[in-house]
Amino acid sequence: MANGVWHEELQQVLALDKDDLGLPRDSRHLVPDLIDALLRPIAERDRFLLHCVESQAGRVCKAEQNGVQSRFMYVRKHRGPDGLVRLRAAHLPTSHEMTPEESDRHKAMKEFVARTCDAAGIRYAVEKATKFRTSRPDVTVIGDGGLNLGCEAQYYNASSGTVLRRSRAHASAGLTANWITDNDKFHLVDRANWMLTRPTAWRQISNATDLPLMGGYRVLVEWACTAAAERPCPDGLAKTGCGRVHLQWDTPRRLDDEGTGWTGGAGNTRGVTVGQTLIGAATGTVVPLFIPSQRSPRAGAYMWVPARDRATWSGYRSIEEPPAEGVVESGDAIHFSGEEAELACRFGEETWTPSAPLPRRGLAQLSITVDRPQPPVYPAAAELAPQCVPPVLRRPRPGDGETGALRRDQAAQPAVPPLAAEDRQVSQDASGTDAPQDEPDSNAHTISVMADTSFPSDLLAARTRLNQAAAELSALLRSLPWSVEPLEGWPGIEHPHTGEVTGGREPSPGWTDEQKAAVARLRRECLELSATVVTHSYWESFQGEDVVKERMRLKAASRPEMTMTAAGLSPAA
Repeated sequence: MANGVWHEELQQVLALDKDDLGLPRDSRHLVPDLIDALLRPIAERDRFLLHCVESQAGRVCKAEQNGVQSRFMYVRKHRGPDGLVRLRAAHLPTSHEMTPEESDRHKAMKEFVARTCDAAGIRYAVEKATKFRTSRPDVTVIGDGGLNLGCEAQYYNASSGTVLRRSRAHASAGLTANWITDNDKFHLVDRANWMLTRPTAWRQISNATDLPLMGGYRVLVEWACTAAAERPCPDGLAKTGCGRVHLQWDTPRRLDDEGTGWTGGAGNTRGVTVGQTLIGAATGTVVPLFIPSQRSPRAGAYMWVPARDRATWSGYRSIEEPPAEGVVESGDAIHFSGEEAELACRFGEETWTPSAPLPRRGLAQLSITVDRPQPPVYPAAAELAPQCVPPVLRRPRPGDGETGALRRDQAAQPAVPPLAAEDRQVSQDASGTDAPQDEPDSNAHTISVMADTSFPSDLLAARTRLNQAAAELSALLRSLPWSVEPLEGWPGIEHPHTGEVTGGREPSPGWTDEQKAAVARLRRECLELSATVVTHSYWESFQGEDVVKERMRLKAASRPEMTMTAAGLSPAA
């Protein structure tokens, strides 16, 4: 690449390393417009506008003599190893010379996209220009109730400007750009919607029924932050949980072995593939989502997401469209060193240096924390009719089973709280008999009330005991020595000035057999109760997101009981 080029209309050499491009003083006001004109695509300007300086001087141009390139040139931005952007001139043509392997993979990926659409009955076109010839995608996918896609198979690192320009050209033709690659370091990542595959040979692509999708697709995970939650609290309250609800865009692979990975009748998010995502985008079940960066609203993360997850996210955050204009990267300002333009042709010389890698742009906030729905407010005890007081489920006690848990074939029976001795005496005096009264006086003592639910009694009791067992296990583990087996401790580090000792541990005596047995019993009980709750027949009548809502409602209904007095409700002591 050269730092000088001959401009045919101006009839002078442009010094690309000077901020005035070497123009006369009376013409320097034209520099900003001239730079914009130099950086235009070849299709938008005269191909013969810029010439090699040596060829214009009447000498032999090495590029033209070689027969591979012409004496005509173009100007581009080049980011050097130092990260600075400079203007550099290079010989036309500008087409990328693919290696045989790259070319074969490119063809195989186009055939794969076409084969996927053909199998799903979706219309497509290969290497077909748009109506006004503003773009020509590798494969155009005609949506069937969803999006029209302009798919690009990309196996070399196109510049960020090229990605943005071609994506805008697709958008002007009513197409959503979708770049397919196998390298997450390419500039196309988070500059348009993208799909990442494993590095695969062209024969594997040609023979594949489908390809695993490794990046560019995310699903929304929503969980209540409690001590028993599957995921730790992002705020660091792992032992107790923050009591709020977290939403996070996560990769489907992280959902393996998590109950939240199941999506009901809509399918399974595990093992998402390129073909499934393409068909989903064309049919409307998969949609694009852009989340602006925290640093710059013009940059952000581009993702393919399920349509239902996008709708859930829109209930908490407004959906923003990606910027219509090209994003100016930090550090993209052109650097002018002030050097004179070289008048010799540098073609064929080892002057090329690789560009410094651009930083990743997907620095967007992919998680939020919201308040959980507030529990219903119950009326005061005086406003409740006696017959409206819901029954209290009897908690299983040790001795009801081997682990003190509710057996699967044992249903919890509603029980009325026993009357205190003084209340029983008052009832006997009022009735004149020794027969116990069915309804106690709510103003004389506390009545235990649970949330009004429609859950089966055995399911609600099992979930309630599971909460208790998990809390008992957590409390027990916090009270035990720090190691299961006896271990020697180690001294702390004394501060040289204050003498304060930090770190270190006392020797651990280990757990006794009784403590080990207690931990094993509680863990076994939690496992059995979890299986009872998850496999209950009650869930068979729900599908999709309704299952998640019902599970969350069950968790809310099985929280610690509330006690009701004449003055109102307060947490049970």
